[in-house]
Amino acid sequence: MKIELDQVKVTDMFTDQEKQLMEATTEFTKKDTQTKSIISETSNKIDAEIASLKTLMEFTTRDYSKYIWTKRGSVLE
Repeated sequence: MKIELDQVKVTDMFTDQEKQLMEATTEFTKKDTQTKSIISETSNKIDAEIASLKTLMEFTTRDYSKYIWTKRGSVLE
């Protein structure tokens, strides 16, 4: 009789541990998904900012080149 109670107790403990493990796994998966989403959003924002800066740099370079050529033209005259 005592052995049966001990077996039931061990089975209950094992079931509780399995339940805790499943809950922890679910929580980990949820946090991992959230983290990946945040990383993806951040990466997209960085890519957009880099594209914007490249465009700005191209416009600035073009405007600067026009300015230099205009100055050269007025100096040569």
